[in-house]
Amino acid sequence: MFITEGFWRSIILFILGLVVVYFILNVTVFKKLQNKSKAQNILLNVFVFLGVLFLFYKLYSVIPEIINPPQFYAQNILNRTLYVCVLALATTGIVLIFKTSNTTNFAQGMIGAVGAFVAAKLVIYFTATYTTMGNTPMILLALVGGALVAFLLGVFVDVVIIRNSKMPTVVGKQMITMGLVLIFTGVIPLIFGTIPMSVPKLVYGDNIAFTLLGLELVITPNALAALVITIVVLGILFIMLRVTKWGLGVRATASNEVVASMMGVNTKMITAMSWGIAGLLGGIAATMWAPNTSSVGVDLMIPTQVNGFMAAILGGFGSFVGPLISSMLIPVLTGLLSFVALGWENAVVYAVILAIVLFKPLGLFGKQVAKKV
Repeated sequence: MFITEGFWRSIILFILGLVVVYFILNVTVFKKLQNKSKAQNILLNVFVFLGVLFLFYKLYSVIPEIINPPQFYAQNILNRTLYVCVLALATTGIVLIFKTSNTTNFAQGMIGAVGAFVAAKLVIYFTATYTTMGNTPMILLALVGGALVAFLLGVFVDVVIIRNSKMPTVVGKQMITMGLVLIFTGVIPLIFGTIPMSVPKLVYGDNIAFTLLGLELVITPNALAALVITIVVLGILFIMLRVTKWGLGVRATASNEVVASMMGVNTKMITAMSWGIAGLLGGIAATMWAPNTSSVGVDLMIPTQVNGFMAAILGGFGSFVGPLISSMLIPVLTGLLSFVALGWENAVVYAVILAIVLFKPLGLFGKQVAKKV
């Protein structure tokens, strides 16, 4: 059994200590500084880092010596690889839409679920038509097909629905996407039927054993394949954001859409591509996550979308790096907290995020942008 006596008391006392130190510095040191807000922001980041580090340390300390704490700890982190990949893709899609359209797409999970349904249909078709096709090529083709449909659906939502609404505001766009969730919930069973469908894993086989820093660890081949796909997809996306005209347009549109349009940037094309790519990322994420459920359903990506929003809020919508880091942190923390707060791990993580956002509304990596008037 895990030794949890005094665990939460020490966590609370440590946090209270950080709060006391912050307010003491705030009234004694910061008020004398010229750039007070910057110093406060740096100190808050340091305290959050220390708090998370202390939480990881306490989670490590509750592991009994009899089960080799370092290996147990590292293996449990590694076991979250697949969900980290899925959440990273979903979160990046959410942030990409926000940066170009200044809104949150509540239908992101549903668009991804449509991609998974298409992938499941393609698996059925390939299985019946191409009986000699191997499992991995079949799933990869199905994944590509589902992702392309999700891409087109994302473009459709922006070009046909969002743009044809009458003077859509930020809140108006959010309400439209919330309405789309209800529409997708009813339409998906009509299109794909109610017979349960599933998506096989990308790769089957024995777990892959390896040694890292003297620790004997294992990873499933399916998780490793998902990790490779995620790295490749996000790597291509970030290269596009950095070196292509579309990427330059995304940065310009995110900075100021009106000025970008006046400077000749085709902001409509930029936003359409962003919605499409976000849909593609959601489709890949949903297809990779689908094998972990008994069958593909309309609620497949709802928990992931919630965690995606949480990761974006924690990391800050203003950057891609912050939400990506948060999308790695949330699943790992949730998995480790299950040993000391079984059934409450999600609530604890959300409470931690709420506490951080109360002090840093823009997120850990968010920055206040000063605009000239």
